[in-house]
Amino acid sequence: MPDTQGNKNPFRQWLGTRFLRHVGEDAPYLPTLVGRRGKAVQLADLAYRSTAEQRWMNVPELKL
Repeated sequence: MPDTQGNKNPFRQWLGTRFLRHVGEDAPYLPTLVGRRGKAVQLADLAYRSTAEQRWMNVPELKL
């Protein structure tokens, strides 16, 4: 599917992709509570930085 709206909110796109995989492939949707919250904060921060700086961000491994 072509990207016609740009990358206005990469975090939302990531969540949508995971949800679609969950529905279409019966893949797991939500990781553990601690991992989910930590990863959500990490990805939200990277998404906002990516949008502000207009560049892709590397996502480092989350260590809890």
